[in-house]
Amino acid sequence: MKFGINIMKFAARFAFQAAMAVFVCAAWTCAAEAIALDKGERVSVALVTPVANNTEFRVWMNKYYPGDILSEKMTSYMLRRMREMPRVNVGEVSGANPDYWDMMGSSRNDLVIEINLDQFNYYKKDSLGSKVRWDAALHIYVYNAAKKLIYDTVVRERDNRHYVLYNDVMERGPVYWEKFEKSPYWPALRRAMDEGMDDVLAGYNGYRIVGRIVARAERVDGSLSVPKKKTDKIYHIDLGAEDSVEVGDILSVTRASSVRTVAPDTPEMHFPQIVGRVRVIFVKGRDGVVEVVKESGDAPIQLGDALSAPLLGPRKAKSTF
Repeated sequence: MKFGINIMKFAARFAFQAAMAVFVCAAWTCAAEAIALDKGERVSVALVTPVANNTEFRVWMNKYYPGDILSEKMTSYMLRRMREMPRVNVGEVSGANPDYWDMMGSSRNDLVIEINLDQFNYYKKDSLGSKVRWDAALHIYVYNAAKKLIYDTVVRERDNRHYVLYNDVMERGPVYWEKFEKSPYWPALRRAMDEGMDDVLAGYNGYRIVGRIVARAERVDGSLSVPKKKTDKIYHIDLGAEDSVEVGDILSVTRASSVRTVAPDTPEMHFPQIVGRVRVIFVKGRDGVVEVVKESGDAPIQLGDALSAPLLGPRKAKSTF
């Protein structure tokens, strides 16, 4: 889902994610991998609706509507969160059987996400007030455009709250939505769904925007906006506002590397290495300007280096590395 770490930790995490991607490729025939979006490219992410509530826990709309609405509320929340993603067309497919999904017009980068609430337990103890605990589990499945399962994970949300005064939100008769929404349990479910979204769409197997450093900034005669001594640290990039890039965003700068292996089927492996980070200081529709925040002393940033930014997740940081 946190920036402001040092370069060694960042590099270690990136190496771990790269290793995990290799592992997932081996397990899933290389289907689950980071999806790089070219400039202006859009993709589709469909949610299997409704989000399934496979537990015995039920939430009623009110005393006049005794049917469970938790599934409906989780579905609405997930669709709203997905629509916050730039350059992604959000859709829906009905039912849990992939054979009946309508995937017309899908590209190879499109994904289908299925979410099931498989566990929701809550506990309450009254002693000098009320202490409540909960344990929720979401099972998330990810399919590609060919309706093949490429990834699945379980997200757990366990925590507790202590109320100084007595709290009886969940123990007298049916659970109604108005009270459930104000309880700590609904925010807990939202956190679990958010974590699932981060894991699927912002991790090693998620979407990312990819661009390049294309030119070094030149100081215009008579201009005081770019001091001459700083021009070596300012570059033009081929990503802009139309790619969801904003002023203040921190972008990773990577450079391709390759290694020889002993595996006969993959004699050479290619992977990116992070050589620095840049901050966006100006954007137009399809291009922008960045300044160097941090770069490797052994491999400083240069023209042609790739830029990488997550579609989902924070890009701004007060400090870097």
